[in-house]
Amino acid sequence: MIKYQIAIIFIISFGLHANPILDDSADDILKNTRLSRIPSVIANLEERAIQKMETNELLSAREDLKKAIQLKHAIGMKESEGNAGLLLQISKLESRLGNRCEANQYSHLAKRIAIRIGVNLGAVALDRAVVSDNRKPDGCVEVSWLKE
Repeated sequence: MIKYQIAIIFIISFGLHANPILDDSADDILKNTRLSRIPSVIANLEERAIQKMETNELLSAREDLKKAIQLKHAIGMKESEGNAGLLLQISKLESRLGNRCEANQYSHLAKRIAIRIGVNLGAVALDRAVVSDNRKPDGCVEVSWLKE
């Protein structure tokens, strides 16, 4: 019984151990991490963002998802199903934060990626037509940190 309790405590403490590299900027992560490890860092960021959303730490979760998206772009996975999924997650998060413009833009980008690579992301609907300049429908300004 004691071994079982010690094992449970070890597992819980190991799970709660913070990975300090996840707190670095996307540029620092790219500089300090082997390229082969970047996909696992992205997965860890996504997992941490989901945990933060469950505890209602929405702003911090948004930063983790942004870093994950930036890392995907940096390693050439911009046009991937995983990136489209991350864009949908951040779209839902922005919607929860009340940022309808940003949510629509992320959803639109995810849909365009899905169409280009031929995957079905579920019920992703585009609310408005694309506007040619960097102004979006209803006076929305394009998300500055993410360019298509």
